[in-house]
Amino acid sequence: MTESIASLGSQLAKLHQRVDNAEIFQSLYHRVGALTEQVPIQKKTSYAPPADDRIFIRQALPVIEAQIKAQHPLDQDQMQSLIYHLASVSRSARERSRQAINDLLADQLIDPTETAGWTDYLLQDEILYAHVLEPKNQAVFLRSSAVSMLRSLLMADRYGYFFLTDEDLQKIIDKIALLVLLEKDTRGFVGRQGWAHMFYELPSLFNELTERNELLRGDHIFMMTVLLERYRRLKTPLEMGEQNEVADYLARLMKRHRLYQDYFLMELRNWRQWLDQQENVVNEGDWHLFFNYQRLMNALLITKDLPLKVASEIYKKEI
Repeated sequence: MTESIASLGSQLAKLHQRVDNAEIFQSLYHRVGALTEQVPIQKKTSYAPPADDRIFIRQALPVIEAQIKAQHPLDQDQMQSLIYHLASVSRSARERSRQAINDLLADQLIDPTETAGWTDYLLQDEILYAHVLEPKNQAVFLRSSAVSMLRSLLMADRYGYFFLTDEDLQKIIDKIALLVLLEKDTRGFVGRQGWAHMFYELPSLFNELTERNELLRGDHIFMMTVLLERYRRLKTPLEMGEQNEVADYLARLMKRHRLYQDYFLMELRNWRQWLDQQENVVNEGDWHLFFNYQRLMNALLITKDLPLKVASEIYKKEI
């Protein structure tokens, strides 16, 4: 982890702790927004994805998939191969590896010790934040796969594996929140390489965390704030379904308690004022600030079970 990422992570984790302790509330989005403005950009460096994708697809994957279908557990080398190829640039290698891991979890062909090990692996800085400060980079596929698999592991834990402790959940929240703060790659489907979709996978993981009754309300306020503060500052378009996933996450969270509705409306009003203050809108990136906002508002209005007072506020101002 670079010094700048470590510093931002430390500051963000402290804000998380303070909102959990009810020390801050209304000022949270200002503080998180200020951290978002500090995210640096680094020069693009080379990314080395797995070089054996063709052999993996032709030889190893068919055997793995046949074993899973026959309900035969995999050996350690096979499981490590699946995890390793989450970093592949090849769409087939990456997506079939993800599906195989999901099948292993669904069919209970692995034990909680292994799922805990996978979670620790995916939470490594070298995996989760790979090349995140650089311009568009193929490492986005690794980051996206890591987030997707962490969501699967969270779901597996909730449905019966029971391997995550309260401390593990707090660590996951802090690590993913930092990734949201740092992430700027908004690409959806990328040519023959398939889905990057970071801003689909991130709210999808947060959506899974809304099912955790053991989390504090401060945890949920913190996650919502980080996502909204990063979203509002994106200067590239979100136009491949990401806004629908963000809207679904927000609606499901706000349905759980009035507190989340009130906080969202407070942040929404600040967001509008912030947009009104944007001057010299002369380039493409500046215009994306407005159109990403409009896409999210439209997505919220058509989302099932959006609280009435939130829908009314959006409709009153945007329609």
